[in-house]
Amino acid sequence: MIPLFAPFGLQLKMHAALPILMASAAFMGHGKTLLVTAVALAIHEAAHAIAARALGQSFESIEVMPFGGVAQMDVHALRPEQEAVISLAGPAASLGLSLLIAASGWTGPLAQSLLRASFSLAVFNLLPALPLDGGRAIRALLSRRLGRPRATRMLIRIGIGIGGGILLLGLFAAARGSLNPLLFLTGAYQIYAALKEQESLAAACIAALYGREKRLHREGLLPIKWLAAPEDFRPEKLAARLTAGSYHMFVLVGAGMRKSRTMDEGELMRLVLENQLE
Repeated sequence: MIPLFAPFGLQLKMHAALPILMASAAFMGHGKTLLVTAVALAIHEAAHAIAARALGQSFESIEVMPFGGVAQMDVHALRPEQEAVISLAGPAASLGLSLLIAASGWTGPLAQSLLRASFSLAVFNLLPALPLDGGRAIRALLSRRLGRPRATRMLIRIGIGIGGGILLLGLFAAARGSLNPLLFLTGAYQIYAALKEQESLAAACIAALYGREKRLHREGLLPIKWLAAPEDFRPEKLAARLTAGSYHMFVLVGAGMRKSRTMDEGELMRLVLENQLE
């Protein structure tokens, strides 16, 4: 990430792919569109920040990526519904701006460019894939039933599929004589960003455990959920069964369905982290 500036103590950082996309757009003669898109992106990110502050969440930085941004915050301290609200605030603001321009009767070239940029930003970010806002919102809601690691893996696969689809669209357009480098850059970036989410799974597991600890101290109690697993369990597979609202205990079962020992989720998370570091 490339540091930019820090207004009001909030550090803004820019992903290295962003200047590449900006240079490509300028080379193709889309300089004005580029400036309008920057304005639309700023409004999009401001909505994330406002929603987070409204929910009492603080964060130190925003990483601006080609199609949105990621606020560095302790999302595990939030309820899944709150995380979903913060994720969807950006697309909602972009869509609202588009509707406002359409309803205002402002029909100049600048207005139409801003309308298209905001609408495109909203639609693309609502796709159910990581690391897009729609994927983050769906992961937050699915984590209550599937567990955060399992929901993350599912949405990573969708993200890779969407990136591959964009690359195929670029190849199809090129075969028909319409070469668009932005399609190739967009598809490649989407695949790269989804794979980066895969690398953070172990850290997400530990952060989820930390978030439950904070919730326990805040609310004073957590329900316990018991699960049975074979002695030769895979830590990553078992971690995928963790859900957001409970503290988990595992009964390890050997031959003849006899109890071998018990294990809590803290021990499980340590095993997951050790496997990731090997």
